[in-house]
Amino acid sequence: MTSFLTIIIPTHNRTSLLLEVVETLLQQGEEIGQQLEIIVVDDGSSEEVAGPLNDVVATQNAQGRVRYFYQEPRGPAAARNVGIREAKGDLLLFLGDDIIPLPGLLQGHFQAHTQAYPEISYAVLGIADLAPQYQDTPFANWWRRWNFRYHLLLEGTRQPDFSFFYTNNLSVKREFLLRYGLFDEEFRYAAYEDGELGARLSEHGLRIIFEPDAQAEHHHRIDFQSACRRMITRGKAYDMFINKTGLQGMARLWLIIGNGPWMRPWLIRPLYRLAVWMQWHAVLSLLYITVLMYCFRIGRGDMPTIPEVS
Repeated sequence: MTSFLTIIIPTHNRTSLLLEVVETLLQQGEEIGQQLEIIVVDDGSSEEVAGPLNDVVATQNAQGRVRYFYQEPRGPAAARNVGIREAKGDLLLFLGDDIIPLPGLLQGHFQAHTQAYPEISYAVLGIADLAPQYQDTPFANWWRRWNFRYHLLLEGTRQPDFSFFYTNNLSVKREFLLRYGLFDEEFRYAAYEDGELGARLSEHGLRIIFEPDAQAEHHHRIDFQSACRRMITRGKAYDMFINKTGLQGMARLWLIIGNGPWMRPWLIRPLYRLAVWMQWHAVLSLLYITVLMYCFRIGRGDMPTIPEVS
């Protein structure tokens, strides 16, 4: 049986980047003999998406290869589930709406599944590193190493487990998801929803293969302020993740630092201001982790917010 690839992209108010992602994928379709479709699931965008997307489809002469669905805002987990249920392909590739594929991405995923790892329990993880123009500060480079940890896989010091179930560049067999479970739609934020599914699928034999040739660029600026907001979002979903999986879901060192006696608003305020300035000049891991973990605890609801990070 000839395999067919469905690419699932949740989107929310990133129309211009989304269009670039879709156009690039359509242009790369020759890599796999055009055995693909793209499903875009709009999670309650206030921007116009359907019209500009149709323009791209017409320009690329790709009628029938791009399908668009709209849902009221329910989060990326629910959006991906729409794509899974509607998919025609036996292979599913999850991408983000700000993840621009590089040449070879489709071929890397497709060949890994169809030639090297055809069993349904295998998933394939590609790289979605920050685009070079966003690797412009010491903090941004520090964050990208900690956040996705691709360097551990490239160096061979770590094998991908459920915690590497990153849905910004990951492919799975549709049958495996339909048999053992979709995304948990109680997760309303882009935080821990993919890790929770990865943990659940691991109980049924999920194996993740790292494919470094399936590369993409993450077009998203990371500064210390946005990282703080991101940690607040993670904090909002953390207890749900723990309750559902019984797993820690956070590096032990970070949890130790985040529960220290220095977690006080009067101390974090000047540290936050220092970190915002320092991000352009040097990597100070202890400073960054301390403030980020305070923000994480704001999200969990056990620390008061402070104006600097609200």
